[in-house]
Formats: sequence, C-alpha cells, structure tokens
Amino acid sequence: MNDRETGKLHTMDKLTNELQAYWEKLAYNQPSAIQEKVFTPLIEGKDVIGISPTGTGKTVAYTLPLLETIVPKAGLQVVILTPSQELAVQVAAVVKEWAKQVDIKVQPLIGGANIKRQLEKLRDKPEIIVGTAGRILEISDLKKLKLHQVKTVILDEADHLLQQDQLATVRKVVANMPNERQMGFFSATSNEIMTEMPKWFNSDPLWIDVTNEDESHGTVVHGYIETPTRKRVEVIKRLTQLPDFSGLVFINNVANLVTVAEKLSYEGVSVAVLHGEKYKTERQHALQQFRNKKVKLLLTTDVASRGLDIHGLPYVIQYDLPMTKESYIHRSGRTARMGADGTVLTLVNDRERREFKKIVEPLEIELTPLYLFGGEIVTERPEQTEQVEVESKPASPKVKKEKKKNAPTPEIPKKRKNKKKDQKNKGARRKTKE
Repeated sequence: MNDRETGKLHTMDKLTNELQAYWEKLAYNQPSAIQEKVFTPLIEGKDVIGISPTGTGKTVAYTLPLLETIVPKAGLQVVILTPSQELAVQVAAVVKEWAKQVDIKVQPLIGGANIKRQLEKLRDKPEIIVGTAGRILEISDLKKLKLHQVKTVILDEADHLLQQDQLATVRKVVANMPNERQMGFFSATSNEIMTEMPKWFNSDPLWIDVTNEDESHGTVVHGYIETPTRKRVEVIKRLTQLPDFSGLVFINNVANLVTVAEKLSYEGVSVAVLHGEKYKTERQHALQQFRNKKVKLLLTTDVASRGLDIHGLPYVIQYDLPMTKESYIHRSGRTARMGADGTVLTLVNDRERREFKKIVEPLEIELTPLYLFGGEIVTERPEQTEQVEVESKPASPKVKKEKKKNAPTPEIPKKRKNKKKDQKNKGARRKTKE
C-alpha cells in the first residue's frame, strides 16, 4: 500500500504532473528525509544548507524543487558546482533525466573536455549548467557564459568545495552572479567554513541536518581484517573469489595504487583504476567497466569517495586507512545506498588497528573483526590448525622415522669439566715439543 492509499500527503504530491509521473515510473516510494525537508524552503527561494548521509538522494532533493521554479527558454537560471569531473557528469545525468520531463535543458561544463565543443553547446541556451568551478570560471572570463541572470547556485559536496584549495575559485564564480541569488549547500559532512556563510558569501542559510533521522540507507557492516601490508594484495585477490563480488578499493596515493593494480593484474585479477592523473576519457572508461561488471575491482584514490553512485555496490575496501573520519564517511557511503545493504572492509595491521579505532570512534559505529577463511568472510577466528595452508609441504621422512624398539642407547662420553687452565691442551703442547 502506497502513501496515497493510506491518505498520507508528502512533498512529492506537490510536484507538477510530469515530475510526479516520472517519480512513480521510477518506483520511488516515500521521499527521504532530506528530500522532504528542503523541498519547501528551496521553492520559496531560501538559502539552505542540507546535511544528509551519503546515498540518501541529495541530488534529487535539490533538483525537483528547482525544476518547479525554472522558466523554460528563459536562459541560464541554475548553476550546480561539483568538486570533481566524475561527480559533475553523474549529477548532470541525473538532473537531465528529470529536466527533460518538463522541457528544460541541462549542460555539463567540466575541465578535461573539449572547450570548443562546450562553447558550441552553449548556443542551445541551457537553463541549468552542472560543472567544475574552474571550467565555469574559465568560460565566464572568456565572456562566453553570462552568469548575471542566474537565480540559484548549488554547491554539491559543499564541504569539499569550501576547502581552502577550491574556495577562492568558487567565490569568483559566485561573484559573477547577482547579489540576490539563492544558494544551496549540500553534503554528508560539514566543515568550519560552512558555519561562516555570512562572512564568505553574504548568505545566512537555513541549516537542515537530517543525519540522525534519515532511515533510507541500508544496513552496513563496518569490519576490518587484520593482515600485514605485504599480504594485502593476496587478501584482495582472495576476496574477488567470493560469489558475486564487486569492490571499490581505496588507496591513499597514486604510486602505490599503480603498484597494487600491476600486482593484481599479474595474478589474473580483473581491475580498473581511477585517479586524478588519468585523462577524462580513461576515468570514464574505468567507471563504466566497473559499473557494467566487466571488472571486479575499481582501484581509486579519494577522488571517487564523494558523490559517485555505483548501483548495488556490495563492498568498499580500504587498502589504506582514511586520514579523517569525514573521509571514512564518504568512502563508506559508496555502498548501502538507498536501502541496499553493504560491507566496508578495512585492511589493518596491529598498529593501524588501534589508529583506525581512534579515527572512527566519534562516528559511534560498531567495528567487527572479520576473517577470510574457506572462501567466506566469517566473524569468528578460525582455529589455528584450520588456518594451515593446504599447499604446505609434508614433514621430511627423516623427521617421521621412529626409533627401533629396545635399541641400546649409545653412551655419550661425559665432558670433563672444571679443567685447570694449565692442564688444557697439554697433549697438543707436548706433541709440538717433540
């Protein structure tokens, strides 16, 4: 029985007929907490900070109310900024699907893509642009993108966009927009700058945090496998032999990532790699291979920890520890999205295990020690005798020989003890004299 049959009214009932029909076509049920809470404030033109766990539909949360306010064929009205090319492409795809239901055009603008082709596409006069701040600023400075009519700017993964390395570029983009524009900031976590919006953007947004009330995410097992660093490639190889396995593996630096990928490939494991030093087309190809189940592993840095939606991803594996609790939140958020279940596996040695527990302690999650045994992940430590490798060589026959019964024990001459110093090696000295 759905909400309409029970007589319950929620914000999605306020959508235009076309958007409501698409909502039902996608078999969506009740909206998530963030979708419910930000709908009315955004329609009313208020500035909003929306904090919600990963995988709870934040893109749809800001897209639907904005589509209700956009005037078709009236020029650029909404700009959505993202911290990475991959996320911009993904967000643009989601927004585009909803926007075409109401005849609104969406264009992605990202670095690494052909800028000439992007300029040609701008002639179609899209009402929404999704992109990275650097490329949008570049095209704006060329006077090829007019931002003076923008009504709303959304910062997706706002806490990352508002770190010091991107803040200046974001502020320059926003400075090219009208002073009275609407602002929306969405993320799974916040940072100090997000609490100082009047200082940075002359904005005093409504703060909506549904972290503790959202119930749309699935069950996540947060586990760790204790293993020496030198054996982690072997552990990952064994994980790929689990039924229906698919895993996103986080490695902290590119050099180590490449080394691990080469070792796994040598062992016959199908892998793809995704990091910031790859070309845009290579990164897109790697993601597509992984999403299409053509490879079992996607090795990545934290470039893939934010916003990327990989449908039905069962495992997130941390080859290296996350640097912060926020990093752990975003990494683990790639699994158990929108009601699905998932497992986050962290590989640690004894020292790292203690450090890892300190990192995630503020998150109040239950960490479970896990073991890989007999082609399964188990929660109880296998007996030591069971952990002996099958391939180990049998003991040498000499070791197994039994003593003959009643065989006389040879006498071992006792060593003379406490020889006086002047008595030692007397025979040797005497022979020398002779």
